Amino acid sequence: MFLRLAVVLTVLAAAVPVGPSASAAPPVAADDFSLTVAPAAVTAVAGHPARATVDTATTGGAPQPVALRVTNLPAGVFATVTPATVTSGASATLSVQTSVSARAGTFTLVVEGVGAAVRHQAALRLVVRTPTAVRAAFYYPWFPEAWRQGGLDPYTNYRPSRGSYTVDATVVREQVADMRYGGITVGLASWFGQGTTTDRHWPALFKGARDTGFAWAPYYEPEGRGRPTPDQIAADLHYLRSTYGGDRSALAVLPGRGMVVFVYNAHDLTMADGCETVDRWVRARSLLQRLWGESIYLSLKVFSGYRHCANSVTVDAWHQYAPAHAEADFSGAPGGAYSVSPGFWKAGLPYGRSPFLARSLDRWRAGVARMTASGAFWQLVTTYNEWGEGTAVESSVGCRGVAPVGALCDWSGGGRSDFVTVLHDHPPVVTSG
Repeated sequence: MFLRLAVVLTVLAAAVPVGPSASAAPPVAADDFSLTVAPAAVTAVAGHPARATVDTATTGGAPQPVALRVTNLPAGVFATVTPATVTSGASATLSVQTSVSARAGTFTLVVEGVGAAVRHQAALRLVVRTPTAVRAAFYYPWFPEAWRQGGLDPYTNYRPSRGSYTVDATVVREQVADMRYGGITVGLASWFGQGTTTDRHWPALFKGARDTGFAWAPYYEPEGRGRPTPDQIAADLHYLRSTYGGDRSALAVLPGRGMVVFVYNAHDLTMADGCETVDRWVRARSLLQRLWGESIYLSLKVFSGYRHCANSVTVDAWHQYAPAHAEADFSGAPGGAYSVSPGFWKAGLPYGRSPFLARSLDRWRAGVARMTASGAFWQLVTTYNEWGEGTAVESSVGCRGVAPVGALCDWSGGGRSDFVTVLHDHPPVVTSG
């Protein structure tokens, strides 16, 4: 028994290296990677994008999948990394989108890379500046209901490239991309009141603009149909703010000024009528602040004598909505607004019947250039998709009815609206203020 045990111990001892002459196996390198962002600092004017590159490298072991994301985003700032997952050693594009709601200042965004067993972070310094100009477009979220009116289906003299579409998140996301290509950062969305067709479509607007930096503001239509009381106005505005607002929301809120509200006070045909509207809105604004602590940035439609109303100096901005005219220059008014229209041809009327404005890309190009050079804070496109009045810059592939030779019916540009392309070619001056 003793002899057999001795033999076993001798064999084991021979199998395990002992003493300084034995060579140790090299340690296995752990899988790891590095993460950097270049440049380390970027600047964006609120409403406009900035870009950086995320670089990864394998620093140990084998390459591994790295999931990328951005955190520590302030209100009104959104970011995406494309592709969202890379193999260590590859790079990705970091796109930062800022909304007009973004507060001016310096912020540190955190870029995070998550591997199989390790996690790394890198910082991106973002400087946000206040814009000196905002390009906005009037937008109508009343489709598909509005395609059928007055015995016409669809209710337009044109053939929209998207057909008789429904306002849903997918369509809106395409339209938002279209508007952003044209330098438009705010949509002035028609809103007729709680429970109306436009109100029911508003959620799709916000889903379609999610994380894009595009912002929506109400074009308050009840004022064009009557004289809502200050209580009703305040309740409506609180409803919009409480329903659609928030730090990650696409609701347009100018920092330090309040939720952006444009008003279609179209029936103010005399100075007396208009001054009464101003007074009601001033009272409504005070009521909104007193009841809910909410503020608004108010833009009213101009009327004859608007400057002479006692409370006109308390109105933040003034604009014109008159798309049968090619341009409306109110850059010298408080808040400063300049509007351009591509044309006006109301559904069902013969071509040329007044009110009418023939479409001309040359005139549009000149008008957009003048708007850009005007220095107006609000640079307004009238409209993005009001097909019933024929003022849309959204793409069209032809006319539905009889139009004379030479009439501009197809402005699809082989895939993108020629009118939007002109806007892209003449971007607003967005230097910081």
